[in-house]
Amino acid sequence: MGHCELDRNAERSYRALFDTKGEWYCEDIRNAEPEQLPEFDLLCGGFPCQSFSVAGHRGGFSDPRGTLFFELARLAEARKPAYLLFENVPGLLYHDRGRTFAAILHELEGMGYGLEWQVLNSRDFGVPQSRKRVYLIGYLDERCRGKVFPFTETAGTSLKQIRSGSQGERVYSCEGVSCTLSSEAGGFGGRTGLYEVSQDNLCCVDMNEKPEFTSYARCVMAKQNGGIRKRRREASGVWDGKRIRRLTPRECLRLQGWTDDRIDRIVSLQSDSQIYKQAGNGVTVHVVEAIGRRLAAVHREVMEGSI
Repeated sequence: MGHCELDRNAERSYRALFDTKGEWYCEDIRNAEPEQLPEFDLLCGGFPCQSFSVAGHRGGFSDPRGTLFFELARLAEARKPAYLLFENVPGLLYHDRGRTFAAILHELEGMGYGLEWQVLNSRDFGVPQSRKRVYLIGYLDERCRGKVFPFTETAGTSLKQIRSGSQGERVYSCEGVSCTLSSEAGGFGGRTGLYEVSQDNLCCVDMNEKPEFTSYARCVMAKQNGGIRKRRREASGVWDGKRIRRLTPRECLRLQGWTDDRIDRIVSLQSDSQIYKQAGNGVTVHVVEAIGRRLAAVHREVMEGSI
């Protein structure tokens, strides 16, 4: 096993969560030498999404961050793992009228990989957050075709906006799901969204239990008043008989599928700002777990010759 992480704070969290003794590590993927990597069957990557996101400048491959895809491709070409799993924002599919995604497909297909992809929403995998991401899988064995995607079940929930405005000013209802967590945004509530709540529906979230999507407040609002803004004329919070507040760092990690025992391992290591950033940059645990389980099942079938 091995991993690559340039962000020192994210790296610190990773090592707090997992036993990395003897694990291959490289700080910068651009410096990774293929021959130094251990044997592996699955290459996972989430090259920076800001190049393709509607929230960013959409520079694509003209943005240096966008070219990191080709670093993943370089390692895949040299080592030919049996499977690939890449993640990005849905905007990748439409960037430059689809030419960017076509270039990615062309690159991987030229290496001999069969490819399938699907936009998945975290809300359909057991967390009350509306977070759409495109997942791309590649496989060298054609018997894997159609065995992982598509996922077809949906939660049937929706995001309800009750006050419009720019990011960091929009207010959402607790009836429904959370908006997508953002890693970088300005203003109070820009990373997490703002939610209108009453005194009665402030309660603790327990992501170990199945979320109650019919009442988002029961899933994420904590029994505390920290972070609530009451001042009039403040874009981040308007007092009108109810309270408007952003999510806490712990709530953001819960919305990404983290359990409290894992959250406890990093809250003492990181600032709130870094936790917000890591929650926004991360993938939802439930989603990648579901994909991983299907990949593992397909791999067993291939090894056993049952498909």
